Amino acid sequence: MRSAGLQVTIGEAMVVLYPEDQRPLAEADRFGSDVGGAEFNVATSLARLGLPTSWVSRLGTDGFGARIRRVAGESGVDTSAVELDPSRPTGLYVKETTRTAGDVSTRMHYHRSGSAASALSSATLASPAAAALLTSAELVHTSGITAALSPTAAEAVTGLRAVLGPDTRLSVDLNYRPQLWGDGDTSALTGLVAQADLLFLGRDEAEACFGHGDARRLFDAHPLLDTIVVKEDAHRASVHRRGGAEVHVRCLSVDVVEPIGAGDAFAAGFLCGLAERRDDAACLRLGHALAALALTSAGDRPLSVPDEMDRERIAGASDEEWASWAVRPGASPWRRSS
Repeated sequence: MRSAGLQVTIGEAMVVLYPEDQRPLAEADRFGSDVGGAEFNVATSLARLGLPTSWVSRLGTDGFGARIRRVAGESGVDTSAVELDPSRPTGLYVKETTRTAGDVSTRMHYHRSGSAASALSSATLASPAAAALLTSAELVHTSGITAALSPTAAEAVTGLRAVLGPDTRLSVDLNYRPQLWGDGDTSALTGLVAQADLLFLGRDEAEACFGHGDARRLFDAHPLLDTIVVKEDAHRASVHRRGGAEVHVRCLSVDVVEPIGAGDAFAAGFLCGLAERRDDAACLRLGHALAALALTSAGDRPLSVPDEMDRERIAGASDEEWASWAVRPGASPWRRSS
């Protein structure tokens, strides 16, 4: 299999706190902690899958920032283009998870206003370290969350194509969060999507953002797009190619512990498949597998990722075998020893 080129992500990372035993915040007196953030989640999963991966961002010179850098390094992520800001803090968020009649939902409480990452700007991307990565990368990945961080971050991502190498593909996860666009002006998100080669989106968020989830209309409106990946909650995901080809793969059965981070894990699995030159069905399967592993973790990132042998089994499984697999905490059906 051909070796993968450099993968680069751009976006915020924060420390996350969550009540132990998934208690309501009003009743919680003990908290666990982790590190999260859409593009950080993708970067750490890609690196753990064995792909050369760099992350471009900004952090405060505080303990939270030091922890994030440590987690990135332990995952194998290059942080040479992460700027350190002595005057702005690293962001923080709190997760509150509830279970009702078997359904699991999570409410997020963000403390990111004025964070170091909110000062991400065109100058960040033009720094010597970032510029060297962005011009040499095989793929650069970011999301609509980065476009919403601040006016300077919006300006940076709306001009992103101009700072990429001529052969660098741009991957965008729509990550449309209406609460982040309080004034209703989503022009930065529109400008980011207009530059993308590859777009990830959920059907529900596509309808909320664009007024529809029709792939053909999205291709017509965005001439640079060649691939759209549509996620349909717990049902299936689909690849749509500009030429009209479509591939659909159903989700795995999963015992959900906590849902946050599954979309980021899906993107990482799919991008790993692309980097390994796999076909669309295998890319979707890898996306589902990583998402399932994230769903069975209380944190925002999978506790484990499929190694090369696991990935070969996932890609090569028959449709019947794939449909029979169920993922539970600590049990991955594609591992022979599971």
